[in-house]
Amino acid sequence: MQQSKVKIRCRLQDLIDAQGMTRSALATATGLTSAAIRGLCENTAKRYDVDTLAVLCDFFGCDMGILFEVVPRQGEGMDRGHQV
Repeated sequence: MQQSKVKIRCRLQDLIDAQGMTRSALATATGLTSAAIRGLCENTAKRYDVDTLAVLCDFFGCDMGILFEVVPRQGEGMDRGHQV
């Protein structure tokens, strides 16, 4: 499988910080597991559960475009003639 020149970055930690809360407080408020929140915050999750994402979007009042961003992989430039 060819590796993409871009990656998906979850902005969950940014949203948590902007609210002045902790991961633990988010887990309590949403009913999500600490492990699920940690995987998203640390960008180590390989798959995203749609129900988890729906809960987070509802909690923060945002859409997926706020929760995630597309960024070039480290050391890679955007050479396709367009920017994301």
